Amino acid sequence: MSDPTKAVFLSYAREDTDAARRIAEALRGFGVEVWFDQAELHGGDAWDAKIRRQIRECALFVPLVSQQTEERAEGYFRREWKIAIDRTQDMGSSRAFIVPVVIDGTKETGADVPEEFMRYQWTRLSGGAPTPEFVALVKRLLEAPKKPAAQKAEDRGQKTEDSQVPKKPAFPGWMWAVAAAVIVAVGAGVVFLRQPAPVVAPSTAPASNVAAPLTPSSLTPARPPQADAKSIAVLPFANMSTDKENEFLADGIHEDVITSLAKIRDLKVISRTSVLAYRDTASRNLKKIAADLGVAVVLEGSVRRSGNRVRVTAQLIDARTDEHLWAENYDGDLTDVFALQAKLAQQIAAALKATLTPGERTLIERRPTQDAQAYEFYQRAKLLKQSLSVSAVRAEYEAAAALYEQALARDPNLALAHGDLTLIHGIMYWFGAVDPTPERRARAAAALAEAQRLAPDAPETRMAQGAFAYLCENNWTKALAELRAAEAGLPNDDQLQYLLAITHRRLGLLPEALGHVQRAVDLNPYDRRSGTTLVETMFSMRRYAALPGLAPRFLSLFPDDVGLLRFFVDAQYALDGDRAVWLRQRAALPPLPNDLHGLNKTYLTAMRAGDLVAAEQVLNDPRQTWLPSTGQVINLPVASFRAELALLRGDRVAAKKHATEAIATLRAGHWSPRQEPAVRIALARARVCAGEAGAATELLQAMEIQVQREKYLSLTWVEAARTLAAAGRNEEALDCLRRLMSGPSNEVPHELRHDPFFAKLKSDPRFEEILKSAKPL
Repeated sequence: MSDPTKAVFLSYAREDTDAARRIAEALRGFGVEVWFDQAELHGGDAWDAKIRRQIRECALFVPLVSQQTEERAEGYFRREWKIAIDRTQDMGSSRAFIVPVVIDGTKETGADVPEEFMRYQWTRLSGGAPTPEFVALVKRLLEAPKKPAAQKAEDRGQKTEDSQVPKKPAFPGWMWAVAAAVIVAVGAGVVFLRQPAPVVAPSTAPASNVAAPLTPSSLTPARPPQADAKSIAVLPFANMSTDKENEFLADGIHEDVITSLAKIRDLKVISRTSVLAYRDTASRNLKKIAADLGVAVVLEGSVRRSGNRVRVTAQLIDARTDEHLWAENYDGDLTDVFALQAKLAQQIAAALKATLTPGERTLIERRPTQDAQAYEFYQRAKLLKQSLSVSAVRAEYEAAAALYEQALARDPNLALAHGDLTLIHGIMYWFGAVDPTPERRARAAAALAEAQRLAPDAPETRMAQGAFAYLCENNWTKALAELRAAEAGLPNDDQLQYLLAITHRRLGLLPEALGHVQRAVDLNPYDRRSGTTLVETMFSMRRYAALPGLAPRFLSLFPDDVGLLRFFVDAQYALDGDRAVWLRQRAALPPLPNDLHGLNKTYLTAMRAGDLVAAEQVLNDPRQTWLPSTGQVINLPVASFRAELALLRGDRVAAKKHATEAIATLRAGHWSPRQEPAVRIALARARVCAGEAGAATELLQAMEIQVQREKYLSLTWVEAARTLAAAGRNEEALDCLRRLMSGPSNEVPHELRHDPFFAKLKSDPRFEEILKSAKPL
């Protein structure tokens, strides 16, 4: 370590390694020395001596407290804790040294930790995901170690000086404030229909906590445009029953009221996912909530159950003026809850003077089932499906599917459950890491067939048909026709708008895609998936000038999304061309979550610096066997990158060797039908590197097939251009770049001038002409 007196020592149970790694990578990303050297430390006397020396020399000792440490009465981490405590005996009372961090729900009271830990302020980082405040706190303690971290137990609820974010961060303005939070993220282009967990309401923190890459005045969190008078947010209903088991009843009625109102085209209705951010708000500031969500009117309500009777109380408020527009109580039997919800929705529409068509009235008054238990299972499944996060695994999808199956076991004619099952199975099939098997596709097809048999004209069935065509058939034209038909009956369905957006995008209809994804964001402002897709689409259309204005809003909502931040950083570079600043900003970002060892980031950093030797060293690291490709339809074997790098260095023997290995790996893989065109392109690129005759022609043909099938993937022309340029096929490489600059692209034209693969093209005047031809789409 360069300066032990500025180092942080992480102490953790081995079961918490992943959380410790996230914290270490975050701090290292901002120049903090962290002792978390799994690769260097091994058991034995030397290892023990090194640990003791590091604890004696470090500036801060950060013990991770968790359920794992609670369950382990013995462990080396407890020895580390004791050594750290022993060191504090020789420290002054004002010295900040121990910073306990809790990474799960473990409570301080009764925790199995040394008594001395209770003298300090505890920090909570759920799942080991660092926050801007935590990173700033560590930086502050390292810069001013004499400030006290100890705190009396009775004062822990109060803020201390050390718990504040520095007013003058060391990193440049907006970059420090937001990038500090970007630790665990998902690239925007990867997510399809996976819903995010409900987010918290946007922060009202000072400007220094919000990211915007332009001026200080742009650091205020941006809000949606001024609301239309017929826009409404239905806030979560309070459960007034004494039995907390009835919490679900309140949630179910709340969801159904939103679903009913969302069928009225003359209204704008905010998605349940976004309004859930205000469930636990102690005192609701309706004016601010309405402004955050982009609505004029807010509905508050409560549900009280007594036996088989239920009372729903609702009041409609114009949040702009705080005027109470309407209030009503609804009493009914649990078996007649559909009529109650339909009446409530229609009276709200009347109060807002919204036009209600006969078709909309029919949909609102529809009774999905006569079986109350079947409907309860359906509601539970639907709420679970909405809560699935972007990182949901197969077991979570299966849990939702099981609830739908329970509903159908009670009532096989519940068409809505069949439609939702189509989406659940389709999503699992689409994502190769979940379940891309023929059996999963068959289950989606079977669910769709039942929905079509029972309710062929229902908008939910048409949406399921469109989703199946997209997810399981990859037939974008058919999907678009079905989704457009569904839109007539589901005008406020944000998931449908998102599906319409990405379907248009795959067909190359980018302005239309942009309109639909903007609509999805308007209906569900706190949805990460729609927000990142909006930003990515605008970037790929080279609408760079519009992106800085979106940064405050989206980065205040999703500060942990490194992929999102990369788009904003790259957009600023595209606008000002300041490569030095861009390189510093890019270097400060943590790796993407799927870059487990940070090797992909290190490789790209080396390539941007033109350091082919360093890049080759990264590719030779045995921990990494696959790296992501542009478009991320598939990951590529590292041998593919080694082959291209060898070709770039002029070592055709090594290029052929690595290319042959890559070809064997690709052929041995198990690929879904959606991935097969990308695999053919990867094979053709490897054959070009191997020097096979006709491989360049094969590559161009494979690219044409993929782009004709999925026009948005024309952004992958850059990969073919790099391969062909490395092979000395300059004419074909220039043609690929020409195609790239005429369509969507995630490449900043400025940076292509510095790409080592295109170094030999720079002397050709056509290269500069092609880059300058790039225009907003």
